[in-house]
Amino acid sequence: MGDFFISPAELWKHIVLARPVRIVDVRRAQALTAGSRFLPGARWRDHLAANDWARELPDGQLIVLNCMHGHNVSQLATATLREAGYNARALAGGVDGWIEAGLPTVGQNSLVPVGSSASLWVTRLNPKIDRVACPWLVRRFIDPDATFLFVEPDWVLDIARELGGISFDTPGADIEHDGEFCSFDTLLRDFDLNDPALEKLAMAVRGADKDRTVIAPEAAGLLAVMLGNALIGNSDHDVIRLGFPVYDALYVRLALAAQETHGWEPMRT
Repeated sequence: MGDFFISPAELWKHIVLARPVRIVDVRRAQALTAGSRFLPGARWRDHLAANDWARELPDGQLIVLNCMHGHNVSQLATATLREAGYNARALAGGVDGWIEAGLPTVGQNSLVPVGSSASLWVTRLNPKIDRVACPWLVRRFIDPDATFLFVEPDWVLDIARELGGISFDTPGADIEHDGEFCSFDTLLRDFDLNDPALEKLAMAVRGADKDRTVIAPEAAGLLAVMLGNALIGNSDHDVIRLGFPVYDALYVRLALAAQETHGWEPMRT
């Protein structure tokens, strides 16, 4: 396979371990339907315009391009980027191969249209648990270029409307609590994120956010750490910066080591 292609398993490991990678979906526009599924964090771009949108790409980062089957479309875009000096690889088997491997995908949602520019999300000041979990989920699985504004609760909806942004985690928002479920749960549902590890993580977020730590073994620890981060952080954006690695660690544990325990007792005779 050389270094031109990357396998679904190898790419999935990059995603789970939060290794820097940018995924670009280059399927032909006519191949995309209302039911099309996307890789986590993928942004759609025209494969014939790679030289134009390449300027958006982060310097030095691994770029993975996927089409439907991993044939000429993604290979054309990959070759174009590699010629321009980018660390680009084509996904072997394309989206079809990814789905056949049973790996998580993301559904379409009109809040973040296919091929759109970076999305803007607006929520309340003073994030702690759910309002850190949601930005983490958005950046990791929906839109890696998303930006977030934190404003007074009474103005979340107005500011989101004025800026064409997406409101979340406040009553009447685009993404909000639904009964016993948190905004994190709503994001998973509305973007049809079919990942068992994220479903388990949602239980921990729900338990911590609603002070029902008995519902998930990770909830009590998550609550303690995130309340501490809320005090350490110098700003709302600092709080989410501190919180993202916490969610990264919980996610990789649930995805790759959910059954692992640690019972080493060095002093035991």
